[in-house]
Amino acid sequence: MSRFESLLLNVSIALSAVSGIAYLVMRDLLKRTDPFSVLGHPWQPHALAVHVLVGPVVVFAIGLIVRQHIIERMKNGKRSQGRLSGVMTIGLATPMVASGYLLQVSTSQEWRRILGWAHLATGLLFALLFGAHLVAAAMRRRGAVPDRRTAQGPAS
Repeated sequence: MSRFESLLLNVSIALSAVSGIAYLVMRDLLKRTDPFSVLGHPWQPHALAVHVLVGPVVVFAIGLIVRQHIIERMKNGKRSQGRLSGVMTIGLATPMVASGYLLQVSTSQEWRRILGWAHLATGLLFALLFGAHLVAAAMRRRGAVPDRRTAQGPAS
């Protein structure tokens, strides 16, 4: 994965996670000062706008690394630190993206509630697992955790 691809992926996921959490906090946790307003904070619409606009960049960045970073590593069959977190992260990407897009076009209040919870759950898990994946990869690069391929010895 090139430096540009890595930077695009990491920054877009970070922006998406931060803006999504900020929107959630503003919408559900902040006390409304104006009883006639639906907003928990004046910046709430802006946090949502950033989140919605960064979403396609996340999808693009994931698509950019699919062939070289994901498919090639899964095809070679080598076990390494970070593989489980990577597979789980990608497994969450589809329901996270699908629920996010469907949430924008759904008109049923019940479906919006269901999709909202699904998007929140998959989005938070995705961000946490992606962070764990980055930590595992960094530890492997620094040699803090031995690579399973070399620790197991010769294959039998």
